[in-house]
Amino acid sequence: MAQLESGSKRIIIVEDDEDLRDSIIKYLRLKGYDIHGVGTALEFYAEVSTHPYKIAILDLALPDQDGLVIAQYIRANTGMRILMLTARTSVEDRLAGYESGADVYLVKPVDFRELAASLDSLFGRLELDASSAITINKAVKGHWRLNGEDWTLESPEGDLVKMTSKEYQFLYALAEASGHIVSREELLPILGYAINESANRSLESLVYRLRKKISTELDTPIKTASGSGYAFSSDIVLA
Repeated sequence: MAQLESGSKRIIIVEDDEDLRDSIIKYLRLKGYDIHGVGTALEFYAEVSTHPYKIAILDLALPDQDGLVIAQYIRANTGMRILMLTARTSVEDRLAGYESGADVYLVKPVDFRELAASLDSLFGRLELDASSAITINKAVKGHWRLNGEDWTLESPEGDLVKMTSKEYQFLYALAEASGHIVSREELLPILGYAINESANRSLESLVYRLRKKISTELDTPIKTASGSGYAFSSDIVLA
């Protein structure tokens, strides 16, 4: 597989039909897209844990997990847009797709020109979102900023911290709580951990590493609430 090029049009396609996947990749690369393909849900999760993407093209009938579950994960944990490409044609299937987070629902066989046009529309929406985020961020200068596109945390002084997917998910949960405590029982499932002592230790290790990334003195807005959970004590903007 060719290495991803740097750029703004980063797409991941999850499709277990190798011939179709390769054909779509070849066509979209000719159209200037930066696209990576995988054949299973497991490969998808492994890939997005280390590389950020802006759009996911999802088949629904995958060998190891329904694509609707992947869509729900994407919507809950990332800022990616979702294009579903599937053989499921009923109105109920379409409704389930949109309820799971799809921005676009296309049915196989698809004309590649329609696929490319749909992607162009989604990237246009992303550009508008980015412009709005810039305007909002300018109005709240001095806040912490959590960026979902490249998984970075920006300090009020402008320092950037690059995070893993779990670190980003952890901070996103705290940011959404707006300074309130998020319990361990809430955090562990969000991070894909079981609710047990081993998972609690994994959570504590994650928090320690993240604090160390932010400040070598561990003096950060990530506060522990009497061992029951965590909170982000400063103002933070989701960008």
